[in-house]
Amino acid sequence: MMTRILQQVKVDHIPKVSFIKVGQHLLFWVVSYLFFILFFGRANRDYQATIIFASLLFPLAIITSYFLNYYLIPRFLFQGKHWRFVLFLFYTFVFTLWCELMISMFVLIIVSDFQFYKLDPTSIDIVFLLVGLYFIILAFIAIEQVKRAFEIKKEITRLEKRQLETDLKLRESELKLLRAQIHPHFLFNTLNNLYGLTLEKSDLAPELVLKLSDLMDYMLYKCNQPKVSLKSELDHLKNYIEIEKIRYGKKLTLELEEKGSPDQLEIAPMLLLAFFENAFKHGVSKSIQNPLVSIQIIIEGHQLQLHIENSRNSNAYHAEDYTKGIGLKNVQKRLKLIYPDKHQLEINPKEDTFEIELQLELDQLHKPQQESQWTN
Repeated sequence: MMTRILQQVKVDHIPKVSFIKVGQHLLFWVVSYLFFILFFGRANRDYQATIIFASLLFPLAIITSYFLNYYLIPRFLFQGKHWRFVLFLFYTFVFTLWCELMISMFVLIIVSDFQFYKLDPTSIDIVFLLVGLYFIILAFIAIEQVKRAFEIKKEITRLEKRQLETDLKLRESELKLLRAQIHPHFLFNTLNNLYGLTLEKSDLAPELVLKLSDLMDYMLYKCNQPKVSLKSELDHLKNYIEIEKIRYGKKLTLELEEKGSPDQLEIAPMLLLAFFENAFKHGVSKSIQNPLVSIQIIIEGHQLQLHIENSRNSNAYHAEDYTKGIGLKNVQKRLKLIYPDKHQLEINPKEDTFEIELQLELDQLHKPQQESQWTN
Protein backbone atom coordinates (compact mmCIF):
# COMPACT_ATOMS: atom_id res chain seq x y z
CA MET A 1 0.00 0.00 0.00
CA MET A 2 2.81 2.40 0.89
CA THR A 3 4.57 1.66 -2.43
CA ARG A 4 1.36 2.41 -4.30
CA ILE A 5 1.03 5.74 -2.47
CA LEU A 6 4.63 6.68 -3.29
CA GLN A 7 4.19 5.84 -6.98
CA GLN A 8 0.92 7.74 -7.16
CA VAL A 9 2.39 10.82 -5.51
CA LYS A 10 5.54 10.76 -7.66
CA VAL A 11 3.84 10.17 -10.99
CA ASP A 12 0.98 12.58 -10.47
CA HIS A 13 3.14 15.22 -8.86
CA ILE A 14 2.56 18.50 -10.72
CA PRO A 15 4.16 21.58 -9.19
CA LYS A 16 1.58 24.05 -8.01
CA VAL A 17 1.99 27.45 -9.66
CA SER A 18 2.42 30.13 -7.06
CA PHE A 19 4.22 33.43 -6.76
CA ILE A 20 6.66 31.93 -4.27
CA LYS A 21 7.51 28.99 -6.56
CA VAL A 22 7.86 31.25 -9.61
CA GLY A 23 10.08 33.58 -7.61
CA GLN A 24 12.27 30.68 -6.46
CA HIS A 25 12.72 29.47 -10.04
CA LEU A 26 13.51 32.96 -11.32
CA LEU A 27 16.08 33.44 -8.58
CA PHE A 28 17.73 30.12 -9.41
CA TRP A 29 18.02 30.94 -13.12
CA VAL A 30 19.33 34.44 -12.49
CA VAL A 31 22.08 32.97 -10.30
CA SER A 32 22.71 30.28 -12.92
CA TYR A 33 23.05 32.89 -15.67
CA LEU A 34 25.63 34.79 -13.65
CA PHE A 35 27.42 31.49 -13.01
CA PHE A 36 27.57 30.84 -16.77
CA ILE A 37 29.13 34.25 -17.41
CA LEU A 38 31.77 33.82 -14.71
CA PHE A 39 32.46 30.17 -15.51
CA PHE A 40 32.79 30.47 -19.30
CA GLY A 41 34.45 33.88 -19.12
CA ARG A 42 37.31 32.82 -16.91
CA ALA A 43 39.70 32.60 -19.90
CA ASN A 44 38.28 35.59 -21.83
CA ARG A 45 39.08 39.23 -21.41
CA ASP A 46 36.15 40.21 -23.59
CA TYR A 47 33.02 39.53 -21.51
CA GLN A 48 30.74 40.67 -24.32
CA ALA A 49 31.46 37.51 -26.28
CA THR A 50 31.04 35.45 -23.11
CA ILE A 51 27.63 37.05 -22.45
CA ILE A 52 26.51 36.18 -25.97
CA PHE A 53 27.72 32.60 -25.53
CA ALA A 54 26.06 32.26 -22.08
CA SER A 55 22.83 33.78 -23.41
CA LEU A 56 22.69 31.25 -26.24
CA LEU A 57 23.56 28.32 -23.93
CA PHE A 58 21.16 29.42 -21.19
CA PRO A 59 17.88 28.32 -22.91
CA LEU A 60 19.40 24.89 -23.52
CA ALA A 61 20.08 24.52 -19.78
CA ILE A 62 16.53 25.58 -18.92
CA ILE A 63 14.84 23.28 -21.45
CA THR A 64 16.99 20.27 -20.51
CA SER A 65 16.45 20.82 -16.76
CA TYR A 66 12.67 20.99 -17.00
CA PHE A 67 12.53 18.08 -19.46
CA LEU A 68 14.57 15.82 -17.16
CA ASN A 69 12.92 16.88 -13.91
CA TYR A 70 9.26 17.03 -14.93
CA TYR A 71 9.03 14.47 -17.71
CA LEU A 72 11.85 11.96 -18.02
CA ILE A 73 12.38 11.22 -14.29
CA PRO A 74 8.71 10.92 -13.19
CA ARG A 75 7.51 9.15 -16.35
CA PHE A 76 10.27 6.56 -16.60
CA LEU A 77 12.55 6.43 -13.54
CA PHE A 78 9.74 6.60 -10.96
CA GLN A 79 7.69 4.13 -13.02
CA GLY A 80 10.45 1.54 -12.87
CA LYS A 81 11.19 1.79 -16.62
CA HIS A 82 14.91 2.03 -16.01
CA TRP A 83 16.16 0.89 -19.42
CA ARG A 84 13.99 3.42 -21.23
CA PHE A 85 15.11 6.08 -18.80
CA VAL A 86 18.79 5.32 -19.50
CA LEU A 87 18.15 5.28 -23.25
CA PHE A 88 16.33 8.63 -23.32
CA LEU A 89 18.89 10.10 -20.95
CA PHE A 90 21.63 9.11 -23.39
CA TYR A 91 19.69 10.71 -26.25
CA THR A 92 19.29 13.86 -24.18
CA PHE A 93 23.00 13.93 -23.41
CA VAL A 94 23.92 13.55 -27.10
CA PHE A 95 21.42 16.24 -28.11
CA THR A 96 22.72 18.76 -25.55
CA LEU A 97 26.31 18.02 -26.58
CA TRP A 98 25.45 18.66 -30.22
CA CYS A 99 23.66 21.89 -29.29
CA GLU A 100 26.64 23.07 -27.27
CA LEU A 101 28.97 22.44 -30.17
CA MET A 102 26.68 24.31 -32.56
CA ILE A 103 26.45 27.27 -30.19
CA SER A 104 30.23 27.29 -29.76
CA MET A 105 30.80 27.25 -33.52
CA PHE A 106 28.25 30.01 -34.00
CA VAL A 107 29.97 32.24 -31.44
CA LEU A 108 33.48 31.49 -32.76
CA ILE A 109 32.76 31.84 -36.43
CA ILE A 110 29.88 34.27 -36.86
CA VAL A 111 29.80 36.47 -33.75
CA SER A 112 33.58 36.84 -33.47
CA ASP A 113 33.97 37.64 -37.21
CA PHE A 114 31.15 40.12 -37.67
CA GLN A 115 30.71 41.68 -34.22
CA PHE A 116 34.40 41.92 -33.39
CA TYR A 117 33.93 40.07 -30.12
CA LYS A 118 36.72 37.77 -29.22
CA LEU A 119 36.05 34.42 -27.53
CA ASP A 120 39.17 32.48 -26.60
CA PRO A 121 39.01 29.10 -28.44
CA THR A 122 40.71 27.47 -25.45
CA SER A 123 37.58 28.10 -23.41
CA ILE A 124 35.54 26.02 -25.88
CA ASP A 125 36.63 22.68 -24.50
CA ILE A 126 34.11 19.85 -24.78
CA VAL A 127 34.60 18.59 -21.21
CA PHE A 128 34.57 22.15 -19.95
CA LEU A 129 31.30 22.84 -21.73
CA LEU A 130 29.62 19.70 -20.41
CA VAL A 131 30.76 20.36 -16.83
CA GLY A 132 29.41 23.90 -16.89
CA LEU A 133 26.07 22.97 -18.45
CA TYR A 134 25.35 19.85 -16.43
CA PHE A 135 26.46 21.42 -13.18
CA ILE A 136 23.46 23.76 -13.49
CA ILE A 137 21.15 21.00 -14.73
CA LEU A 138 22.08 18.62 -11.91
CA ALA A 139 21.84 21.40 -9.32
CA PHE A 140 18.30 22.22 -10.50
CA ILE A 141 17.25 18.55 -10.47
CA ALA A 142 18.76 17.99 -7.01
CA ILE A 143 16.95 20.98 -5.52
CA GLU A 144 13.64 20.03 -7.11
CA GLN A 145 13.91 16.39 -6.04
CA VAL A 146 14.66 17.39 -2.45
CA LYS A 147 11.60 19.65 -2.49
CA ARG A 148 9.57 16.84 -4.06
CA ALA A 149 10.76 14.40 -1.39
CA PHE A 150 9.53 16.74 1.34
CA GLU A 151 6.19 17.17 -0.44
CA ILE A 152 5.84 13.39 -0.84
CA LYS A 153 6.63 12.89 2.84
CA LYS A 154 4.06 15.52 3.75
CA GLU A 155 1.46 13.86 1.51
CA ILE A 156 2.20 10.42 2.93
CA THR A 157 1.83 11.80 6.46
CA ARG A 158 -1.52 13.30 5.50
CA LEU A 159 -2.71 10.02 3.93
CA GLU A 160 -1.51 8.01 6.92
CA LYS A 161 -3.36 10.38 9.24
CA ARG A 162 -6.52 10.01 7.18
CA GLN A 163 -6.10 6.21 7.16
CA LEU A 164 -5.60 6.23 10.92
CA GLU A 165 -8.75 8.29 11.42
CA THR A 166 -10.66 5.89 9.19
CA ASP A 167 -9.32 2.87 11.09
CA LEU A 168 -10.26 4.46 14.41
CA LYS A 169 -13.80 5.12 13.17
CA LEU A 170 -14.11 1.53 11.94
CA ARG A 171 -12.72 0.25 15.22
CA GLU A 172 -15.15 2.39 17.19
CA SER A 173 -18.06 1.17 15.07
CA GLU A 174 -17.04 -2.46 15.53
CA LEU A 175 -16.71 -1.97 19.29
CA LYS A 176 -20.18 -0.44 19.42
CA LEU A 177 -21.52 -3.42 17.50
CA LEU A 178 -19.80 -5.89 19.83
CA ARG A 179 -21.08 -4.07 22.92
CA ALA A 180 -24.57 -4.04 21.43
CA GLN A 181 -24.37 -7.83 21.17
CA ILE A 182 -23.43 -8.18 24.85
CA HIS A 183 -26.63 -6.83 26.38
CA PRO A 184 -29.17 -9.07 24.61
CA HIS A 185 -26.87 -12.08 25.04
CA PHE A 186 -26.49 -11.51 28.76
CA LEU A 187 -30.15 -10.67 29.21
CA PHE A 188 -31.14 -13.86 27.38
CA ASN A 189 -29.03 -16.01 29.70
CA THR A 190 -30.27 -14.27 32.85
CA LEU A 191 -33.91 -14.55 31.80
CA ASN A 192 -33.30 -18.26 31.24
CA ASN A 193 -32.11 -18.46 34.83
CA LEU A 194 -35.23 -16.67 36.01
CA TYR A 195 -37.42 -18.91 33.88
CA GLY A 196 -35.87 -21.99 35.44
CA LEU A 197 -36.61 -20.72 38.95
CA THR A 198 -40.22 -19.87 38.08
CA LEU A 199 -40.73 -23.37 36.70
CA GLU A 200 -39.45 -24.75 39.99
CA LYS A 201 -41.68 -22.21 41.81
CA SER A 202 -38.66 -21.21 43.84
CA ASP A 203 -38.96 -18.56 46.57
CA LEU A 204 -35.64 -17.21 45.27
CA ALA A 205 -37.24 -15.85 42.09
CA PRO A 206 -38.06 -12.40 43.62
CA GLU A 207 -34.46 -12.03 44.83
CA LEU A 208 -33.24 -12.94 41.38
CA VAL A 209 -35.47 -10.24 39.89
CA LEU A 210 -33.88 -7.66 42.20
CA LYS A 211 -30.39 -8.80 41.24
CA LEU A 212 -31.36 -8.67 37.59
CA SER A 213 -32.68 -5.15 38.11
CA ASP A 214 -29.30 -4.07 39.50
CA LEU A 215 -27.52 -5.65 36.57
CA MET A 216 -29.79 -3.92 34.06
CA ASP A 217 -29.18 -0.61 35.81
CA TYR A 218 -25.44 -1.14 35.41
CA MET A 219 -25.71 -2.13 31.75
CA LEU A 220 -28.06 0.68 30.74
CA TYR A 221 -26.67 3.61 32.71
CA LYS A 222 -23.21 2.86 34.08
CA CYS A 223 -21.27 1.11 31.33
CA ASN A 224 -21.89 3.31 28.31
CA GLN A 225 -18.38 4.74 28.51
CA PRO A 226 -15.35 3.20 26.76
CA LYS A 227 -13.79 2.47 30.18
CA VAL A 228 -15.27 2.03 33.65
CA SER A 229 -13.79 1.60 37.07
CA LEU A 230 -12.44 -1.87 37.70
CA LYS A 231 -14.22 -1.75 41.04
CA SER A 232 -17.57 -1.20 39.32
CA GLU A 233 -16.89 -4.03 36.91
CA LEU A 234 -16.00 -6.40 39.74
CA ASP A 235 -19.14 -5.36 41.61
CA HIS A 236 -21.13 -6.22 38.53
CA LEU A 237 -19.46 -9.64 38.30
CA LYS A 238 -20.05 -10.27 41.97
CA ASN A 239 -23.74 -9.53 41.41
CA TYR A 240 -23.76 -12.01 38.56
CA ILE A 241 -22.15 -14.67 40.76
CA GLU A 242 -24.87 -14.11 43.36
CA ILE A 243 -27.50 -14.73 40.69
CA GLU A 244 -25.86 -18.02 39.74
CA LYS A 245 -25.63 -19.03 43.41
CA ILE A 246 -29.36 -18.37 43.75
CA ARG A 247 -30.07 -20.47 40.70
CA TYR A 248 -27.95 -23.51 41.53
CA GLY A 249 -28.09 -23.40 45.31
CA LYS A 250 -26.16 -25.95 47.35
CA LYS A 251 -25.33 -28.28 44.49
CA LEU A 252 -22.72 -25.80 43.28
CA THR A 253 -19.24 -25.65 44.79
CA LEU A 254 -17.94 -22.14 44.25
CA GLU A 255 -14.39 -21.10 45.08
CA LEU A 256 -13.59 -17.39 44.83
CA GLU A 257 -10.21 -15.86 45.60
CA GLU A 258 -9.42 -12.16 45.28
CA LYS A 259 -6.05 -10.48 45.77
CA GLY A 260 -4.93 -6.91 45.19
CA SER A 261 -6.69 -3.58 44.99
CA PRO A 262 -8.72 -2.46 41.94
CA ASP A 263 -9.09 1.11 43.25
CA GLN A 264 -7.02 3.00 40.68
CA LEU A 265 -7.63 0.94 37.53
CA GLU A 266 -10.15 1.03 34.71
CA ILE A 267 -11.33 -1.59 32.24
CA ALA A 268 -13.61 -1.92 29.23
CA PRO A 269 -17.13 -2.57 30.55
CA MET A 270 -18.49 -6.12 30.65
CA LEU A 271 -15.26 -7.48 29.22
CA LEU A 272 -14.90 -10.37 31.67
CA LEU A 273 -18.54 -11.38 31.90
CA ALA A 274 -18.39 -13.94 29.09
CA PHE A 275 -15.74 -15.96 30.93
CA PHE A 276 -17.97 -16.17 34.02
CA GLU A 277 -21.05 -17.05 31.96
CA ASN A 278 -19.17 -19.79 30.13
CA ALA A 279 -17.96 -21.32 33.40
CA PHE A 280 -21.44 -21.54 34.92
CA LYS A 281 -23.12 -22.58 31.70
CA HIS A 282 -20.84 -25.56 31.03
CA GLY A 283 -19.52 -26.22 34.51
CA VAL A 284 -22.81 -26.68 36.34
CA SER A 285 -24.60 -28.94 33.89
CA LYS A 286 -27.21 -31.29 35.36
CA SER A 287 -25.19 -34.17 34.00
CA ILE A 288 -22.16 -33.19 36.10
CA GLN A 289 -21.98 -34.53 39.64
CA ASN A 290 -20.52 -32.18 42.25
CA PRO A 291 -20.11 -29.26 39.83
CA LEU A 292 -17.23 -26.88 40.58
CA VAL A 293 -16.47 -23.32 39.53
CA SER A 294 -13.18 -21.88 40.77
CA ILE A 295 -12.39 -18.19 40.20
CA GLN A 296 -9.14 -16.45 41.04
CA ILE A 297 -8.59 -12.73 40.54
CA ILE A 298 -5.15 -11.25 41.22
CA ILE A 299 -4.28 -7.57 40.77
CA GLU A 300 -0.63 -6.54 40.85
CA GLY A 301 0.09 -2.98 39.83
CA HIS A 302 -1.57 -2.51 36.44
CA GLN A 303 -1.76 -6.25 35.78
CA LEU A 304 -5.00 -8.19 36.13
CA GLN A 305 -4.77 -11.98 36.22
CA LEU A 306 -7.96 -13.97 35.89
CA HIS A 307 -8.02 -17.74 36.29
CA ILE A 308 -11.31 -19.63 35.93
CA GLU A 309 -11.66 -23.38 36.16
CA ASN A 310 -14.95 -25.22 35.89
CA SER A 311 -16.14 -28.82 35.72
CA ARG A 312 -16.46 -30.38 32.31
CA ASN A 313 -18.57 -33.28 31.11
CA SER A 314 -16.43 -34.71 28.33
CA ASN A 315 -19.22 -37.11 27.33
CA ALA A 316 -21.79 -34.36 26.83
CA TYR A 317 -19.59 -31.61 25.37
CA HIS A 318 -16.74 -31.60 22.91
CA ALA A 319 -13.84 -29.20 23.42
CA GLU A 320 -15.07 -26.88 20.68
CA ASP A 321 -18.48 -26.59 22.35
CA TYR A 322 -16.86 -24.50 25.08
CA THR A 323 -15.46 -21.92 22.67
CA LYS A 324 -17.95 -21.65 19.80
CA GLY A 325 -20.54 -19.54 21.67
CA ILE A 326 -21.09 -15.89 20.84
CA GLY A 327 -19.88 -14.81 24.27
CA LEU A 328 -16.28 -16.03 24.05
CA LYS A 329 -15.95 -15.04 20.40
CA ASN A 330 -17.20 -11.59 21.29
CA VAL A 331 -14.76 -11.09 24.15
CA GLN A 332 -11.82 -12.33 22.06
CA LYS A 333 -12.61 -9.74 19.40
CA ARG A 334 -12.94 -7.01 22.00
CA LEU A 335 -9.60 -7.94 23.56
CA LYS A 336 -7.89 -7.69 20.15
CA LEU A 337 -9.48 -4.30 19.48
CA ILE A 338 -9.11 -2.66 22.88
CA TYR A 339 -5.99 -4.36 24.26
CA PRO A 340 -4.11 -5.50 21.13
CA ASP A 341 -0.67 -5.76 22.75
CA LYS A 342 -1.72 -5.81 26.37
CA HIS A 343 -3.34 -9.18 26.90
CA GLN A 344 -2.62 -12.90 26.88
CA LEU A 345 -5.51 -15.35 26.75
CA GLU A 346 -5.21 -19.11 27.09
CA ILE A 347 -8.19 -21.47 26.82
CA ASN A 348 -7.38 -25.02 27.93
CA PRO A 349 -9.98 -27.80 27.71
CA LYS A 350 -8.84 -30.72 29.88
CA GLU A 351 -10.35 -34.14 30.46
CA ASP A 352 -12.59 -33.19 33.40
CA THR A 353 -12.14 -29.43 33.63
CA PHE A 354 -12.06 -26.35 31.44
CA GLU A 355 -9.60 -23.55 32.23
CA ILE A 356 -9.30 -19.94 31.14
CA GLU A 357 -6.18 -17.91 31.93
CA LEU A 358 -6.20 -14.18 31.16
CA GLN A 359 -3.47 -11.65 31.79
CA LEU A 360 -4.48 -8.08 31.10
CA GLU A 361 -2.58 -4.80 31.39
CA LEU A 362 -5.01 -2.08 32.49
CA ASP A 363 -4.83 1.71 32.42
CA GLN A 364 -4.83 4.09 35.34
CA LEU A 365 -8.24 5.31 36.42
CA HIS A 366 -8.85 8.82 35.13
CA LYS A 367 -12.12 9.76 36.77
CA PRO A 368 -13.14 9.10 40.37
CA GLN A 369 -15.80 6.45 40.74
CA GLN A 370 -18.23 5.56 43.49
CA GLU A 371 -17.07 3.23 46.23
CA SER A 372 -17.28 -0.42 45.36
CA GLN A 373 -18.84 -3.27 47.28
CA TRP A 374 -15.98 -5.53 46.21
CA THR A 375 -13.89 -6.35 49.23
CA ASN A 376 -10.66 -8.27 49.66
